[in-house]
Amino acid sequence: MIVAESIGFAATHTITSILSDVPGCRVTHGSQNFETAGPIGSGSQTPEAFAASMAAAAEAGERPIAVHTNFDPRRLRPACRDNGIRYALLIREPRAQVNSCYAWAVNKVLDGDDSTMLVALKLALPVLPRIGVRASLPNLLYAYAINHVCSFNLVAVETGAQVLRMEDLLSDVDKFRAAFGLPDTVPLAHFEGEERRLASHRAKAGVDAVAAPERDLLLERFPVSAGGAELTVPQITEVLGYAA
Repeated sequence: MIVAESIGFAATHTITSILSDVPGCRVTHGSQNFETAGPIGSGSQTPEAFAASMAAAAEAGERPIAVHTNFDPRRLRPACRDNGIRYALLIREPRAQVNSCYAWAVNKVLDGDDSTMLVALKLALPVLPRIGVRASLPNLLYAYAINHVCSFNLVAVETGAQVLRMEDLLSDVDKFRAAFGLPDTVPLAHFEGEERRLASHRAKAGVDAVAAPERDLLLERFPVSAGGAELTVPQITEVLGYAA
């Protein structure tokens, strides 16, 4: 049993697709209900009930795997521990993960979603002038993406979660098998000439509809709060084990 937790934007669709082909695996993606596997926001369980449902599935002879639940790591990790479930954080190189989140956020706003825009305004508008960055729409949304991705990852790391790097999992079959407890006898088509790359947040048309954000400035200067400290993306990159 494993929860491969992720805020998203880290090939979670691709990884779920690979795992779903493994006989005996029961895999959920983007769900907070292990019983129904419905999308987040639709009949969610509590983290404790979610973990209990995974444990019940294991007792019934299945191999439960949950990817990208978006539960608060501070609640789900203890629930996993209490039910004998491995809990790991699935990440991607921070700049790439932020860029993917930014594309998603731009398209949400262009589609008329007000919640993302309101969060971006509340979060970034007071900060950007202080760090010498213009409060333009793309800059606000890029700052939102930095915080959305990095704050979640840092919270999970602070719980002591094992870190799984997307790049390693999709390029090394042994690391993929080890991460998800899959024996050598299980065929994995992705590593046998049928590579899968399911893009879910690369809506280029939306990103091209707005001016480019000041990525370098924001990555270097925008602060993300973690454990009472403020870290920038280069510092977070080192914390997560990537070369800055």
